[in-house]
Amino acid sequence: MEILDTSARSKEESVNILAGELEKNPVLILTGPQGGGKTTLAILLLSENVGAYLEGRARAAQPVVLIRKDFAQRFKKELYEKRKLPIFDGDEPVYAEVSVYDQIKLLVENIFDITELGEQELVKQISLLTKKYGAVPKSIELIASDEELVKRRLARHLDAKERLSSLLQKEKKYGIDSNLWGIQGAKVTDIINRNGVSDYSEDQISRTIKDFDRIIPTKGLTLRNCLQKMIDISNNENKESGFLVLHTDEGEKIISDIVVGKHKNSLIGVTLLEIYVGFRQNRSLYRAYKHTKEGKLEVIHSYTPTLQELAFLANPWIPPSSEPMNIISTADISASERFDLTVSVIEADGRVESSNKKRKKELEVIISELIEDVQ
Repeated sequence: MEILDTSARSKEESVNILAGELEKNPVLILTGPQGGGKTTLAILLLSENVGAYLEGRARAAQPVVLIRKDFAQRFKKELYEKRKLPIFDGDEPVYAEVSVYDQIKLLVENIFDITELGEQELVKQISLLTKKYGAVPKSIELIASDEELVKRRLARHLDAKERLSSLLQKEKKYGIDSNLWGIQGAKVTDIINRNGVSDYSEDQISRTIKDFDRIIPTKGLTLRNCLQKMIDISNNENKESGFLVLHTDEGEKIISDIVVGKHKNSLIGVTLLEIYVGFRQNRSLYRAYKHTKEGKLEVIHSYTPTLQELAFLANPWIPPSSEPMNIISTADISASERFDLTVSVIEADGRVESSNKKRKKELEVIISELIEDVQ
């Protein structure tokens, strides 16, 4: 897999390089972390030479698959299989003809949205399918410096509508097929006719800073400082907040700002990972995603009953109990496995839970000292 550092080149230079690759290779697969430039450069690359633009719709860093127009047309004419449908015409089963193009689209969406097998499997499966027709896909990984990646992720919602509008215009102008419904912060209004672009609605979680109340810089702050701020926010505002810590052999380091959520649609953990770290699908036992940092990641977030108990209390099948509710949720435990990280939760009164027992004890000591200082 070749690598293109998009922080070392201008957009124009990167687009020219990718356009040259598409001239030589009828199927181009762009991979890499969030903020690498996959969607932005792919949209800029769209021209009369492109027949299809396909993306997965998973929450991880979705690859972009571009198919040159001549081969997109050919793939649509080539029969992949006659697929039996779960319906009958009298006593006879009904079959649907599935083209090679249909199967490529299915692979892009299923491997990332359903089976979560990741980039390598996607490249492998598309290669097995298309090389029979003389089209060996070219895979290019788009990377950038850590500073540039975070900068892009923090600002990606600002031009989301503009980028998406450009995609729709080019689809119509050049006759390009696309399965893209939206990008972080913006969505296609009419997905049937591929018309119109709007912001995400209030009940959607777009995982950009637009969905949050504010961001508190952590430069110069210690872990104790950050925990104190988080507890103050819980007590004074009843809002969830959180930040990231990276544990390495050299010690622990705070690697994100403190993100403060609104009273609803707060998805602190995943958003912190997407913006400040980046992660990609990497199936291994229970883990489905792998972050891009060396070391052990920890998400520390506060416990806000308004947000986290609502679904629990609304479930009529859960009998009432006098036992205190766990402040670390099943979603937290699941995330710790799927993303290979530690999740620690701090309640306003100082109660601590963590997916790591040793870390729980460490945080309990710090929190108890903070409470003693206040008293």
